[in-house]
Amino acid sequence: MKALQLIFRYIKYLFRAKSKHDAQAPFLYELITEVINKRTSDNSCEKIETLRKELCKQERTINITDFGAGSTINNSKTRKVKDVAKNSAKNAKFGKLLYRIIQFYKPKNILELGTSLGISTSYLAKADANAQVFTFEGCHETGAIAQENFDKQRIKNTSITLGDFNLTLTEKLKEIKTIDLAFIDGNHKEKPTIAYFKKCLEYANNDTIFVFDDIHWSDGMQNAWNYIKAHPSTTLTIDLFFVGIVFVKSELSKENFTIRF
Repeated sequence: MKALQLIFRYIKYLFRAKSKHDAQAPFLYELITEVINKRTSDNSCEKIETLRKELCKQERTINITDFGAGSTINNSKTRKVKDVAKNSAKNAKFGKLLYRIIQFYKPKNILELGTSLGISTSYLAKADANAQVFTFEGCHETGAIAQENFDKQRIKNTSITLGDFNLTLTEKLKEIKTIDLAFIDGNHKEKPTIAYFKKCLEYANNDTIFVFDDIHWSDGMQNAWNYIKAHPSTTLTIDLFFVGIVFVKSELSKENFTIRF
């Protein structure tokens, strides 16, 4: 039933989606042309995808601690690494999108809620070695494998905070002080997603970018996305169906744009 709902939502998205030719504002046109529609193929991305392929073959079993909505594909508390790699990590298309966002806008302090095995984190970190990625993971065993993956790739600009986001986020934000980009990919429930957005917003600046995963994954996530779009601090929002991008730049007009991706 959930799969059918998602397909129906995707069809509606395709009918609503526009192209760069519908974008009148220069900022939006540049975003679509130089970031969203651009293609990425470099050595760093290829190495991350090689790592993903290796993880997709790993038979190692780990115990999953999940504080969020959980997986609709495999809700078992014990899973093989290969199943987590196949079902939890964002695919290469969206990993490269994160990579391009970092390379183009050059945020210095990057926050990620939901490390998983560290695939998306690797894209965030490798896009700019001068940036610092603060990633949060609820499951200690998953986080340990993510750290192994960072070490294997010699990624030095990433730190993991383990535990329930509700207990770790507030104190860590006080330490970070300012966020230039936040990738919210954890919990996947309406109220926590809104709470994370509001909490991170306290540490945002005029150039901060928010990226939300699975904005149409459930009724609750759609409600959260609608709340975020309507928030007074939000100006430009981009709906790419599987992810949503949010800008809070005060000089931009308030606009909600749906783009085929």
